[in-house]
Amino acid sequence: MSKRNKSKGLEATRNRAGYTFLIHWFVGLILFFVIPIAKSIWYCFNDVIIQPGNIQTNFVGLEHIKEYLTKDPTYVDNLRDSVAMMFYSLPIVISVSLILAVLLNQDFKGKTFFRSICFLPVILVNSAVMNQLNGEYIQLPLFTTGEEGVGIIDYEQIIMSLNVPSQLSPILTFLLSNTINLIWSCGIQTILFLAGLQSISPSFYEVSKIEGANKWEEFWFITIPSLRNILLLVIIFTMIELFTDMKNKVVANAYGEMISQRYGESSTMLWIYFAIVMVIMGIVLFLYNRLCMKKWE
Repeated sequence: MSKRNKSKGLEATRNRAGYTFLIHWFVGLILFFVIPIAKSIWYCFNDVIIQPGNIQTNFVGLEHIKEYLTKDPTYVDNLRDSVAMMFYSLPIVISVSLILAVLLNQDFKGKTFFRSICFLPVILVNSAVMNQLNGEYIQLPLFTTGEEGVGIIDYEQIIMSLNVPSQLSPILTFLLSNTINLIWSCGIQTILFLAGLQSISPSFYEVSKIEGANKWEEFWFITIPSLRNILLLVIIFTMIELFTDMKNKVVANAYGEMISQRYGESSTMLWIYFAIVMVIMGIVLFLYNRLCMKKWE
């Protein structure tokens, strides 16, 4: 047998092995992703009735969509609040994460310990132990606005005790309490920025020092452009995280409808929300690529 035929036989064997590994992924993709998504879209246009051993659907067209967009003011208000909260939270999370990453990237004693502390909230918030403590011993939110129950720190009472004008008190309470909560959730973004900072070649900073650049100029002309791809990843990750947070009223209400077995209404709420989210993310990414990526390349 010639070498050419042997190489073809080896290549065919490798291809078959590759397809064998991929077939499981395709089967899982179809069964657990494509089919559920298709059913969820179909439920948006139907009244879903759960019966023993059967799911009955009655086609109603665009009735659910019209109801939520034109007749349900609460849903529209929740959509507005969700989008506004995302635009408020996104720059804070990115800025704080980047600042923490730059500080933790410096050479100082105990930097490993402080890096662990920055990532600790991510582990604690999602841990089974914290969920158990939250249910029995800890009454969250930790930083409360006075609307969601009494927490350990009530900023509303603190601001009222400072004799702040009543017109400014709700605004200051909202900004202060939500900013602290956002800082608590910057762990993953900080790790991503830290990984990006460590991949920047030190020679760039050495050349900038020879040219007489200060730290501020190094940050804007070397650090930020070098982190352009990481920054894009962080923006996408943070937007998805904010939009899908269970504290989000749209997501929470849709989950409540699903628990009540109102699958048509639940699917409609989420797909309208998903369409709006995708449009917003598309606009943000388009502007980022147009205004930032091309400028920094």
